[in-house]
Amino acid sequence: MTLTEILPSLQKLSHQEKIKAIQFLATELAKEEENLAAESFEYGEINPELNFQTLTETEMIEQSKSALETYLRTGSGVKHEKVKKWANSLGNQQ
Repeated sequence: MTLTEILPSLQKLSHQEKIKAIQFLATELAKEEENLAAESFEYGEINPELNFQTLTETEMIEQSKSALETYLRTGSGVKHEKVKKWANSLGNQQ
């Protein structure tokens, strides 16, 4: 159904019914925004070519645990130069 089709019916509603319709639409929009925000949040990693690779939440958690264990065991993590190279590449993507 299009907006053009429902506008005449909306205009016939009482003041109170129009308020309820607005509340309903606002709630629906908020739900859609929540869903869009949840869908747009991706877990991933930066591969050696500095590209983002999508991972599931479980894979990301496992990688984080592994990285923490390695850090605790060796006392070192990702080298500063590698992080710097990746960060500098962010402005160069199209």
